[in-house]
Amino acid sequence: MATVSCSPSLADIRALQADNLDRLRDSLQQINIRDVVPLLVARNVLRSYEMGALYAKGSDEQVDALIDLLKTKNHWVGPLTDALIRNGKAPIAKILLELQNGK
Repeated sequence: MATVSCSPSLADIRALQADNLDRLRDSLQQINIRDVVPLLVARNVLRSYEMGALYAKGSDEQVDALIDLLKTKNHWVGPLTDALIRNGKAPIAKILLELQNGK
């Protein structure tokens, strides 16, 4: 008899996280990328060349590019939450956590 796992697959988790990023898009427009991205690089979520590519974009495109980049990563939720809190964006971090917890 085969055992059935109750845990969601990595693909399901990533799809949920991508959806949550899209829901946060408007809120993330309020952040300064240069405040958040260095912390994501320090926590090994992003690489320094990815940081440079984000900085090279126009200010209107930076948040969209960051969202698209995070959708390709694993384990970004905690570091992004931390970066938002450290930069005075705790209300956005709270929304992210609520989305992750399915509220």
